[in-house]
Amino acid sequence: MSRLLEFLLGSLLIPVFTVALVFFSSLHYILKTGGVADCIWQGSVQAWADSNGDGRLNPGEASLRDVEIHVDDVRNQLVNVGWSAITDEEGEVQLHVPVHECADTLFEIYVDIPQGYRLTTSSRIEVQPDNWESLGTQPIYRFGLIAEP
Repeated sequence: MSRLLEFLLGSLLIPVFTVALVFFSSLHYILKTGGVADCIWQGSVQAWADSNGDGRLNPGEASLRDVEIHVDDVRNQLVNVGWSAITDEEGEVQLHVPVHECADTLFEIYVDIPQGYRLTTSSRIEVQPDNWESLGTQPIYRFGLIAEP
């Protein structure tokens, strides 16, 4: 009986350990070769209804929700590196953009202009992130939009 048990356990454990070894080796390879970013740049974006069209956020001006935000890495010619993000009910969204190997980057942040609006601020904001500097602070990049008549 014990020989049969040893045989069954041995014949089951070897394939299980082999599959586990292959799985974890593959996972290690994927993560080591770029599946995980070495640095992450963080920032915040705010979109608001610029009721007087002056390009500045003034008291009483309403936030705009559901505005789609994009980030391109123009230095390395990569589009939408932070995936598109959508502003919340406060008109804000947090950006967390992976930077592979902490490479030198130049980001451009821009919005998809909602139908019936036009921008009162710059259409694109250039950011040359300092990955270490952004760890403690998150700069806020603002986009003002005014309803078209």
